[in-house]
Amino acid sequence: MSRVTKYGGVVLALVVAVGASRGAAAADLQSDSFDGGSLDGVWNVQNPNSADWAVEDGKLRITGAHNSNVWADDTATRFTQTTSQDFDVETSALIHYLDASIVAGITAYSATTQDTAGRDGEWVTLKLWGRGGTDNNAVLQYQRRENDDGAFGYVGTQPDYMPDQGDIPIGLRIRRTGDEYTSWFKPGDAGDWVDVSTVTSALQDPLEVGIYAGNADGEGGEITAWFDTFTEASDTGATAVDPKYKTAVTWGALKR
Repeated sequence: MSRVTKYGGVVLALVVAVGASRGAAAADLQSDSFDGGSLDGVWNVQNPNSADWAVEDGKLRITGAHNSNVWADDTATRFTQTTSQDFDVETSALIHYLDASIVAGITAYSATTQDTAGRDGEWVTLKLWGRGGTDNNAVLQYQRRENDDGAFGYVGTQPDYMPDQGDIPIGLRIRRTGDEYTSWFKPGDAGDWVDVSTVTSALQDPLEVGIYAGNADGEGGEITAWFDTFTEASDTGATAVDPKYKTAVTWGALKR
């Protein structure tokens, strides 16, 4: 697995490494390189009308519609797989946005867990938040539902990272170990992983794990995110299955 240090590079590639089973798993997370021109059957699409999306040129393209967000409510289009296992997910993408409040990232969502305000539905998300208006730049955030309390390890703004709007490549990663969720990112998708934080969140199984993008504004602006891969492997020496072709490949081959 990639070495983790305190700074690295940005692009969005999603890798999921499934560890030990947590009880009765709903389904194993599976790899997808988004080849073949159509969405593989392992995916569920949440809020499908909140984006225009397609699999094209070996990528999952999501063009977010207005009023689609992952913050107070879950209204962005999410592409998810269901699991009750530990996991280690990593995604690589290019996010283009202009003149809007936009979101794009990884989420682990539990429909049966209440949030801090007693609402049904809670999640952990690592996301790029593109800020329009007078800012016209983006920041990295690590949050639960409508909450980024730093006392509990959440991050509202990652220090020393504030790219201008336009084309932003980024790498994102979340690992689940029991009730602990640890996150990293790669600004520029180069170098070592940059540590973000570890939080404890008792999300009840099963979880919907996946990627999303949305335009939080009611009008104006734009976002299109191109997600390159979603890969799954159990550990450094394990094999994983690409659901497109049902062929086993080593972790090393997945990373090339």
